[in-house]
Amino acid sequence: SSKIRLDLRVPSASPTFVHSPAMAEYLSVGMKLHAMYGADGEFYPAEVASLSTSAKKKKTPVKVHYIGYETTDDAWVSLDMLKCKALPKDKKAAPAPAKATKGTKAAAAPKAKAKAKAKAKPEMDYSGLTKGMRLQAEADGKYWAAEVVVVSKKKKDTPVKVTFIGYDKQYDEWLGADRLRSKAIVPKSKEGSKAAFGAVMPQAAKKLLLVKPKVKAPLDPGFSPLILAKQKYLEAAKECKDKLTWALPRADGCGRYSLPVFADGTREARASAYLAGILIQEMIWQRSAGSLILHGPPKICKFIEKCYSAGGAYEFEVMSMPKVCGTPDKPFEVKIVENESDVPEAKDTPQVCGKDANGCRLAFDLGKSDIKTVAVKDNEVVYSKETEWDVTNADPQYHYDAILAALKLAKDTLPKVDAIGGSATGTVSALNEATWCDIFPNVPPDVYKAKVVDIFIRLGKEIAGDVPLKVINDGEVTALAAVQKIKAGNVMGISMGSSEGAGYANADGNLMGWISELCYCRIDLNPKAPTDPWSKGAHRGLSHMYLGQRGTTKLAAKGGVEVPANYKYPHTDMCTIKHENHAQCLKLIQEAMKGDKADEVKKIYETVGTYLGYALAGYCEFYKIDHVMILGRVSKGKGGDIMLDQAKKVLEEEFPQFAHIKFHTADDHFKAVGQCIAAAALPELK
Repeated sequence: SSKIRLDLRVPSASPTFVHSPAMAEYLSVGMKLHAMYGADGEFYPAEVASLSTSAKKKKTPVKVHYIGYETTDDAWVSLDMLKCKALPKDKKAAPAPAKATKGTKAAAAPKAKAKAKAKAKPEMDYSGLTKGMRLQAEADGKYWAAEVVVVSKKKKDTPVKVTFIGYDKQYDEWLGADRLRSKAIVPKSKEGSKAAFGAVMPQAAKKLLLVKPKVKAPLDPGFSPLILAKQKYLEAAKECKDKLTWALPRADGCGRYSLPVFADGTREARASAYLAGILIQEMIWQRSAGSLILHGPPKICKFIEKCYSAGGAYEFEVMSMPKVCGTPDKPFEVKIVENESDVPEAKDTPQVCGKDANGCRLAFDLGKSDIKTVAVKDNEVVYSKETEWDVTNADPQYHYDAILAALKLAKDTLPKVDAIGGSATGTVSALNEATWCDIFPNVPPDVYKAKVVDIFIRLGKEIAGDVPLKVINDGEVTALAAVQKIKAGNVMGISMGSSEGAGYANADGNLMGWISELCYCRIDLNPKAPTDPWSKGAHRGLSHMYLGQRGTTKLAAKGGVEVPANYKYPHTDMCTIKHENHAQCLKLIQEAMKGDKADEVKKIYETVGTYLGYALAGYCEFYKIDHVMILGRVSKGKGGDIMLDQAKKVLEEEFPQFAHIKFHTADDHFKAVGQCIAAAALPELK
């Protein structure tokens, strides 16, 4: 076998490495050793795959294969990235920072430093580093395996003290990001806030979780569906002996799940922890939760605990859930338990809603763009009106007055009011409290608690006194109306309007008692996926930006649609919570579908259809779906048909076990009558 010799010279004054290509007597192809993986600074079992004496490979003369990994992970490495007893002990000389002398190349450093000052460097966030974490640290122009000793909040430029692995403490150094390599060191956000702990996808997760779909998204080549990541991960982890179990208790139930995980301390364990965080987030927005209970490998549990804390990747969920659950004064808590028996069992409490709109009833639907009010008499709609409103208004009295005025007009068409039904985006409690409705996004928290939580109750009393009142999520009304239209259960209703509104009715035509806020669930794991204004940039790849009008508008320019400059995503005008620009942009897309560029523009709808197909496959793990009712402005016209055909294609080609799902679209009668009657029928007459 070919061999290469190591020649290490150690100057007495300043210890350093000097390598020579004549090293044949020490290493040979096939030799087992430990090699550093450059992305995370950790050492892994490896073997020598090839050796080079080429001048081009002078700095990295050894190619290694990491045992148990694909050959695509093979890498050319330097000698300081190897651990092997065959190497001379002199190899363990300490790394030392290069010192410039007068007249040498390094003497030009001040000039280089001046250039660097001219170009402002981003401020870095070191909060992801913890004591004992492995990384790479620079000394003498090379990067060495090192370990974090401490991270200081007082030392601005060099806040990280590292110890070089295998060397005395006398060589420990305080360093900054310019001399460190670690995925845990990231730039601070533009707003200056720290990057969240656990938000950056580790290299091991990228390798295991980023999967290209069989059915491509024509205008989004980076689309990486979560459902495919789950499938690939579970196949890779099927022999794992460890598992992470979690529970998400809520007032009327509990979600529970177990995920096989790789052993603590392995590179793959980072992928396990990263995926677990996403799956917990998914279950939280399906069902809601007042706390998180964990059982499993200690390091993974601690990682998840930190992610679901202030400053963690899921701080948005931690801060939102108390409001969603109607307990804003009770903080979301994370608890790690020693015994799996201490993890609560799964529990659901299905909700039975009225299905007969007998008598005289009012109903309202509060969307992000308009207020819809109807008057129903013995299951017949006698009045219907849509009134535009500004959901971004921070004054709750504005919202109260707008809804009240719209309901009064409807009331005037009835001889009396026997009951009031309603729907709204967000979560509504069983007591008709607007615990967390995102149609009031800018109302301050203290004002929201005082003036918004009971807004539906106050409106009902002012309009009709103490008549029966029932308000639920708008997606749930869609599902209930679909049950009546289809005459079958196991229905998922999806409204593709300003965002995704979803609801589900089981085989009996009843609600599950889940919040089903699926617009906050991640469907795309692409690390460069778009952020959204609802979570204020906390997450990437949420359904908000895929299954609502923003799923189309972000692709408008790519799809050949001529739009104003400020409609081209990611222009700042397209990245706010306001919907007007998106609504106008969608109209331009729909108009372009009628023109000469239709063949190009249709790729927008094919892309959104791909999103829809993979999202539905993911939903099927938790919801038994036989029928899907699709409505909303995105589904209108020829483009909507193309979108649904593409979604069907995804299920047929990638998930044949779900190909039986039947798609239904909302005709004018359904939208004008079906949903209205379903909302009006919600309260049962006394």
